[in-house]
Amino acid sequence: MSLYRLLGNKADVIKGFAKRCNEHWEVAPRSEIGLYLGDIQDHIITMTGNLSHYENLLSRAHSNYLAQINIRMNERAEETNDVLGKLTILGTIVLPMNIVTGMWGMNVLVPGQDGDTLTWFWCITGGLFAFGLTCYFIAKRIYRLV
Repeated sequence: MSLYRLLGNKADVIKGFAKRCNEHWEVAPRSEIGLYLGDIQDHIITMTGNLSHYENLLSRAHSNYLAQINIRMNERAEETNDVLGKLTILGTIVLPMNIVTGMWGMNVLVPGQDGDTLTWFWCITGGLFAFGLTCYFIAKRIYRLV
């Protein structure tokens, strides 16, 4: 942009200088100086056009870059939402099991506490395991967990 600003009005200055040199300067050969200044003017105009073209390219590339960053951020947000959804489902499955197993550590009457066999223990453990598996398969079917 700074080159574009510097070259913006130089072509007109060189054109005016070439015109004055060709009209009022009798000491130097007019055709050579006019050709030389005309070439300089053409180069300045070409450089200004190239700078304008590259500015357009850079502005398009910048907008494409920002769009690509936006797409990647959306992909990461979707992945994060997926992981949080799976953790929520896992917490929903484990919470009732945690409440039931927490009751064994309290001073409450647990079924089969007075008996000498572990039948009640294994039934409750199997029930918790069956509940966990049932919830897992329901969540897998409904929410596409895995």
